[in-house]
Parts: sequence; C-alpha cells; structure tokens
Amino acid sequence: MEWSDIRVFLQVVRDGTMQAATGSLRLDHSTISRRISRLEREAGVTLFERAGRRLALTAEGEKLVVSAEKVESIVLREVMNLSGEMKQITGHVRIGTTEEFGAHYLAPRLSRLTDTYPDLEIELVASTRTLSLATREVDCVVTLDRPLQGDVRYKKLIDFEFGVYAASSYFGEKLRPTSVEDLSSETWCDYIRELLSTSELDVCAAAGIDTLAKFRTTSVSLQLGAALGGYALAALPCFVASQHASLERVLTNEARYERTYWIAVHEDLAKRPRVRAVMAAIEEEVERDKALFKPRITSATASSLSIRLPETGEFENLHAPSNQIQPTQSNGDAGPIDGVA
Repeated sequence: MEWSDIRVFLQVVRDGTMQAATGSLRLDHSTISRRISRLEREAGVTLFERAGRRLALTAEGEKLVVSAEKVESIVLREVMNLSGEMKQITGHVRIGTTEEFGAHYLAPRLSRLTDTYPDLEIELVASTRTLSLATREVDCVVTLDRPLQGDVRYKKLIDFEFGVYAASSYFGEKLRPTSVEDLSSETWCDYIRELLSTSELDVCAAAGIDTLAKFRTTSVSLQLGAALGGYALAALPCFVASQHASLERVLTNEARYERTYWIAVHEDLAKRPRVRAVMAAIEEEVERDKALFKPRITSATASSLSIRLPETGEFENLHAPSNQIQPTQSNGDAGPIDGVA
C-alpha cells in the first residue's frame, strides 16, 4: 500500500468527486480512479459507495480517513520543523468566517495585520456554509457553532447581539410595533431554514416569533439588503446594521438576541506562528470593538493596533473558563488542555 495512493484518496474525500480532485492533484480522472481502485484492492475493502459522480465514504473509508489524517499530520509537523517554518511569520493563512463577520467586520480591518507582517498573505473565506478545519479547507475559523469534535482547539471570541431592524421607509404611515407580539404581523425577510448550515442565525425561530416572511434567504447580507430597501424587517447582528444610518432598530430593549462567535484552529496548526499571529490579531480587534458587538457596552478609547504574537503555549494557558482554548474530544465533550486548571 503506497502513501501516494492514500494521499490521492484523502484529496478525493476533501474535494468530493474524482473530477474535482483532478485540479488539486494535477492528475487526470482515469489515473485517480486507478489509484483508488488499487488502494481498495490492496486494503481489501470498499472505500467509496459510488452514486453517479458523487462519492460517499463507506464505514471502512471513514476509518481510513481518520488514520490517514493522523499520518499526514505527523509528516506535516516534521516537514515544518525541518524547514524552520515553525519560527517564521510568513506565507499564507486562510481564515474561514461566517459570511457576516468576514464581509462586514473583518475584511475592512485586515490591512493592519498585513502592514504589521508584510510577508503574510491572507486568504479570507466568508461563507454561509460550515468550513472544515479537519480537511484543511481553512487554517483557522470564526464560527457560530462551538466545535465539539475533531482535533480542534477553540475559545470564545465574543458574545454579540442581534436586533430587529427596518428602514424608515418601511413604516411610512404605519404604526411601529410596540411589543414583540406585534412583530408577527409585520413583513419579514427570514431564512430558508432547511438550507441553513447553522441554526444559530435563526434567532426569530429561537425566540418564538412567527414571522410573516415574503422573502427568504440563507445570507445575512441579503437580509440586510432587503431591510435597506424598505421591503421588510430583518433580524441582523448589531455590528452589521449599525453601519447603515438609514436603518432603525425596532423594540431595542425587548427584541435582543445574543449569540457567540468561537475562534478555532486545528491541533496541528495551533502552534504555527503565522496562524497564531492572525488569531491574536482578530482577538485584539474584537476586544477593541466590543461596543459594536454589544451596543450597551462602553468601549475603551480605541488605540492603534498593536499585534502581539503570543508566546508558545499562551493560548493553552488562558485560565478564564469561558475564554479558554479547549481541545475537542472525540466523544463530543470539551475538556481543558493537559496541565491547565
């Protein structure tokens, strides 16, 4: 059994189809198919169930993914040590974020990071779907869902608030709602629930608001557009809506919905300096901008960004329980890192 065949197998798993993997591997479809068939023959098991062009892992295939990624991680760590990469803040870091955090908060602030570390190349993937650390789709991620499985370290980034917003033109001569119950009779832009990658965005459903939705989407940006157009009410993160003076908040004290952003990194990348520098920079930005995320918090006077690269192990030794980087465990329970109280 050759490692090169296992590497082909992993890439096909990550890309979803053999055809999609041709670009990543720079091999043609027939070669990839032969390599997978050889691996299956030598392993004596079927790794994929084939349904047209789509592939689904069998139970044996899933076991091989886990084992192969462990071997891959060991190889990557050794290569990084040999190359001296572990000591450098250079190269590229791919950050995965939720759509609204990446597009409406992080993107305008990235220049301060690249100014500090000019040899860094940042890739920002702001997506409405869940991004995978396990498949190295991204190096670190800001997510609404607390990581509960895999070799992942995570910590709370910040709690933030949603509110209900509308353009003044939406109301016109209409009376504004005076209670949360009144919201059910308004026109809403809401979510396509069966297509959401996380239920954390669906604050109206969680709050029990029966929305009269004339427009549905999976995108916070599109909900923002509907609200700005005077078409409907939308539940929006305050840090997104507050950037638009034409929007007014409805029932500020009554309609408040809190969520949490988590920042996470794969175990193998947790000590890589360039990844740690990026994560530290995101944390510092968010800390300075608390008032954007929870409007009633009075933020300290903003100062110029001073990015501090944490010393090795600092992430693992943050003692505030709710803010501690945690390793996830395979049984779904999160526990403290060894040696951390």
